Amino acid sequence: MKYIIACIDKDVEILDELYNKLSRIVDSDYVIESYINAEQALIGCFNNIIAGNEILITINGNNTSQVSYDEFLLELYKNSPNTKNIVFKESLSLESLENIINNASVYKIIPRKLKKVDFELIVLEAIKLNAQERRLKDYQRVLEDAVDKRTKELNNINVKLNVLATIDSLSGVKNRRSFFESCSPMISYNRREKKQLATLMIDIDKFKLINDSYGHKIGDNIIKLMAKSTEAILRKSDVFGRLGGEEFAAVLPSTSLRGALIVAENIRKEMEALEYKTAKKQLVKFTVSVGVSMLCSTDNDLEAVLHKADLALYEAKKLGRNRVEVYEEVSE
Repeated sequence: MKYIIACIDKDVEILDELYNKLSRIVDSDYVIESYINAEQALIGCFNNIIAGNEILITINGNNTSQVSYDEFLLELYKNSPNTKNIVFKESLSLESLENIINNASVYKIIPRKLKKVDFELIVLEAIKLNAQERRLKDYQRVLEDAVDKRTKELNNINVKLNVLATIDSLSGVKNRRSFFESCSPMISYNRREKKQLATLMIDIDKFKLINDSYGHKIGDNIIKLMAKSTEAILRKSDVFGRLGGEEFAAVLPSTSLRGALIVAENIRKEMEALEYKTAKKQLVKFTVSVGVSMLCSTDNDLEAVLHKADLALYEAKKLGRNRVEVYEEVSE
């Protein structure tokens, strides 16, 4: 990037004087450009902006073009608001000056006779001020980037914390707390609207024997396989979670007893057909027992419906496992 100092005056001698004074105080990073009127200066400044250069200072002397200085500075301000505009006081009417001050910016107003002012010092101060503003802008950009990065990191952490708080880390389905939080409002709504709702309690049969025979790592993999396979059978509107150990539960809204039995039997058959192959090429098979209950007007909360499904599950275990049983009250 180059820093442009644009000098504008119809008098070539003034332009030469400006160039000589400026060239003594600036280095190669600064480009001094001379224009005989504001129209040429506007075109030159826009070309520099397009090229990625910064219009650092404009020095505005006598102008003979159809583009007035206030028009020039207003247009430049739209694309380069940080430019320090130095204006010869003989070059502007009071009305034009008022227009510039209200709608653009003026850094200094000086007499056209450069010997009467410490011109070099004014330019050096403008350069220094511009550098300070540029550093501040860079710092603000770095700070904003850092804040944005930190905000994204915190959002990612919050998402992860939310997942950890609601998802069972082993099975990948809802944990006990999240399951109850999701289902409790559903129970209240279905009771109030007198809609059908079914609950399943699902337990892996003889899970302790699997752990004892193959190890807890294989047992964990069986839990993952069972959870993934069961979730694939259930609808998106159903709520499925791990209550603890090898015990799972599902709530099926808008489901009749017949529909619940079909789902439960599909789960039982799917688990019976699954085979898990260990690293030692051993085939591990397992089954599940399922207890089914229906929401009744006397069930005050989720605990009551789950308790009935749990009693049905106990009956399925008692009758030989790998089966589906319905809570007796529903059967009658």
